[in-house]
Amino acid sequence: MKSHLKNAPGRNVDAGCLSTPARSSRIIHLLAALTFAQALLASDVVLTAATMLVTPDQPTENETAAADLLQTYLRRAFAGQAGFEIVRESQAPAAGTRVLLGATRGAPDIQGVYRDGFVISAGGNQVAIRGGGDPGTFYGASRFLDRHAGIRFYLPGDLFTHVPSHKRIAVPEGVQRENPYTLNSMMSGTGGTSGTGGFTGTNPRAEEGAWLKRNAAFRKESVNFSHQHSMFQRFPPEKFAARWPEIYPILGGKRYIPAKAADQGWQPCLTEPKLIDAAIESSIEYFKANAALRYLSFSIQDSHKFCECPRCKAEVAKYPNKGAGLTALNARFLNAVAERWDRELPAAGIDSHKTLVYIAYSDVNGVPPFPLHRAILPVVVFTIGDALIDGHFEPGKETIRKWGAAVKQMGNHDWAQGHLYLIPRIYTGLTSRLFRDAKAEGLIWGYQHTESYPNWGLDGAKLWVSARIYWNPDEDEDALWRQFARDLFPGAAESIDRYFAILRELWIKMDQDAERKLRKWSNQFELRSEEQRAMARECRRLLDQAARDSRSDPERARVDLFWKSYRLTEYFFEFANTKTIKRARVEEARAFALSTIATNPMTVYTGGNPAEFLALFNSALDSVTKGKISD
Repeated sequence: MKSHLKNAPGRNVDAGCLSTPARSSRIIHLLAALTFAQALLASDVVLTAATMLVTPDQPTENETAAADLLQTYLRRAFAGQAGFEIVRESQAPAAGTRVLLGATRGAPDIQGVYRDGFVISAGGNQVAIRGGGDPGTFYGASRFLDRHAGIRFYLPGDLFTHVPSHKRIAVPEGVQRENPYTLNSMMSGTGGTSGTGGFTGTNPRAEEGAWLKRNAAFRKESVNFSHQHSMFQRFPPEKFAARWPEIYPILGGKRYIPAKAADQGWQPCLTEPKLIDAAIESSIEYFKANAALRYLSFSIQDSHKFCECPRCKAEVAKYPNKGAGLTALNARFLNAVAERWDRELPAAGIDSHKTLVYIAYSDVNGVPPFPLHRAILPVVVFTIGDALIDGHFEPGKETIRKWGAAVKQMGNHDWAQGHLYLIPRIYTGLTSRLFRDAKAEGLIWGYQHTESYPNWGLDGAKLWVSARIYWNPDEDEDALWRQFARDLFPGAAESIDRYFAILRELWIKMDQDAERKLRKWSNQFELRSEEQRAMARECRRLLDQAARDSRSDPERARVDLFWKSYRLTEYFFEFANTKTIKRARVEEARAFALSTIATNPMTVYTGGNPAEFLALFNSALDSVTKGKISD
C-alpha cells in the first residue's frame, strides 16, 4: 500500500520525508480511508462469471428475453467465459451471487412503477430487476447493462455495440426506481415497423428490431395501436350508415358515405349529436373486445374535406379563420365523447381509466380555445427539426406553453426520417429543449411517434440519443454524444465527437435559411453561406483524421461507414453549389453510389435495395445537375 501511494501519479512528496507527527497523522488518515473503501466494497454486490441469472419457474417472454440478454452480453464482457447460467427459481441453490429477473419471490416492490419502468435493487448476495409491468423487466435488464457494465447498443448490429471487458462488476447496494417520462413511443420505419402500427415484414436490417427493444425505443401498449387517421374504423358505414346516415358529411351538397377504409376524402359531421352516440357505441364495443387496452383514437382522416352542412359552416364562421374553427369543432366533439365515457364506460362494466387519442394535424392542429377533458391525449404533429424555422420556441408562439394551458397530457408526431433525405439531419438539441420544456410545464408526455426510416451512416446515432431523451429529458444531450464517441472510437473520439457536433450545428444553420423538406432536391443540398461550406469541408477533414487515428479494425470499420455515407452527401453538396460540372465527375459519383451505398443497408435507408436506391439517387442527381453538365 505504501509503495502504491508513494508512486501514485501526481504525488511529489515522499511520506518518508514527513515529520513523525505528520507521518502518524497521515497513517491514521490512510487507515481511515482504507476502512471506508473496504466498507463501501463490502456493501457492493459483486458479479463474476459464477453469478446465476434467476427467472420465475414459469417465466414470461420478457423475463426470458431479459435473462438471455444479460447472459449473452455479460459472457462477452467476461472474455467469452461460460457462466451466468440461467436457472429457474425453484432450482437455484441458496449459495452464490444471483441476479433475479421479473416476478421472483425476491423481487423488489414495484408499487407506483409504470408498465415500462423498473426497479433494480442490490444487497446481500443478489441483484433483483423487475418491471412495473412485464415489458419493464426487459428494459430494466438493458439499462442495468448500460449503467453497471457499460454495455450499450448505439446502432444495430455488433459493430456498434459497446462491450467493455470485465473481471468483476460491482453493483452498489441500494434501490433504483425509474419511470420513463414518455409513456409510449414508436420509431416507425425501423425494425420493419409500419407507420400506422404493426410490422411490414420487409426489413433488410435484421438487427433493428433488437436495437429498438434494447433501447426502449418501441414501447406501446399494443403493437397495432395507432394514433393516426381512424374515423372510418370508429364509424364503419356497414354499422352506422343505415341507422344514422347524418353522422357522415355533406360534401358538394350531397351526403357522402365512404365505401372503403382507404378513402381519406371525408370527415364525420362534427356537429351532429348522433355522432356522440355512435362514438360511445363504438368505444364500448372496442373496449369490450380489448379489455386490457387503454388507448382509443378518434383521429381525423388525412384530408381537408370537412362537412359543409349549414350547422358546421355556421360554427366554423364564429372563429377568426377556418383552422381555428375546425380545431374548436373537433375539440368540442372529443370533449363530449370523453364526458360520456366518464358515465357510460363504468355502466358497461369497463374500467373508466381510458385515454382518448387524437391527431392534432392539418386543419385541427391548433391549440383548442378551451381546456380539453383530462382523458384526452392530443398527438401534435410538428417536425422537431424545424422547430426554429417554424417558431415553436419563439415568444408569442411558445407551442408547449400554450398546449400546457389546454391539456394535462400530450404527445408528438415527428418527421425525423432519414428516407428521402441524402444529408445528415441531426437536431437532438431541439429534441432536448422540447422535452425539457414539456417536463417543466408539468405535461404528461403520453406518446412520441417518430417517423425514423433511418440513414444509419449519415445520422443514425441521433435515434439512440433521442430515445434516451424520450425516456429522461434531464439527460445531457452533449454528454450522450461524447459518450458515443468515447465508447466506439477510443482512438478517434475527439474527431468523431467534433464531426457530429458540426453536423448538428450545420443542420440548424441550413434549415433556418430555407426549410429542407424531404425529397425537395431543389434546395436540400444548398449551402447558402461560406460558413456552411466551411463546416461541410471540416466534416471531411475530421473523418479523414478519424480514419488515421483509429486503433483497431472495428473502429476503422465504424469510421468507414460514416466516411462512405458522408461522401455521398459531399457529391450532392458539390453539385448543388457549383455552376458547371464535368460529366466525368457525375459518372464518378454515380459509380461510387452504386458500388458503395446501394449495396450497404447501413448507409442510407434504401441501401441494400439497389433498384429503389437508384430511383432515389437518380431523381436527386438529375435535379442538382440539370443544365450544369459539360464535357
